[in-house]
Amino acid sequence: MIKNLIFDFGNVVVRFDPDYMTGCITKEQGEFETLRDVVFNPKTFEQTDKGLITAKRHKEMVCADLPEHLHEKACEILDTWYLNLPFWPGMEQLLNDAKKAGYKLFLLSNINIQFSENREKVDALKLFDGIQLSSEINHTKPEAIIYNTLLERNNLKPQDCIFIDDRKINIDGGEAVGIKGYLFDGDTEKLRNYINNASDLAYRIN
Repeated sequence: MIKNLIFDFGNVVVRFDPDYMTGCITKEQGEFETLRDVVFNPKTFEQTDKGLITAKRHKEMVCADLPEHLHEKACEILDTWYLNLPFWPGMEQLLNDAKKAGYKLFLLSNINIQFSENREKVDALKLFDGIQLSSEINHTKPEAIIYNTLLERNNLKPQDCIFIDDRKINIDGGEAVGIKGYLFDGDTEKLRNYINNASDLAYRIN
């Protein structure tokens, strides 16, 4: 029986939007684009997601690719991006309704060490019964070890879970260890209906 919902974080629970996060610090043309592209360079974030570099080293790498006059703003973005993650439309209500219906909620995210070090400041995380972040174990989705670590640490059976992610490769990784997956397309109401159709009536989300 499905009684546990496992969520990805960025672009599922919250909107991970480099334009928005950069724009919270600067909107000046030219400066904005340069900072966004360098600060949120996917290759650098991949290293931080695996916990291979520290937050301090991340700042050093970012600043090395920027003119000196942008260093302060780059560091400010890196120090605040995790506070500028608005809920995906309808998701906060869905999570609260799911908890009221009796579901246990879990988070499984590829996310960097800076987020991990400041997780107590992120209000959205308070809704979850268990959290597994990639940077804390040096492994990322779709590696089997990160799914199994979440299951083992929280005493979960894979057949009792649904895993919601916006990337098929991560869904495939979860299904490889026995967790039923749902590829999130941004439609929160459709996800609500899917959960209700996949679950026992006792767990119906109103």
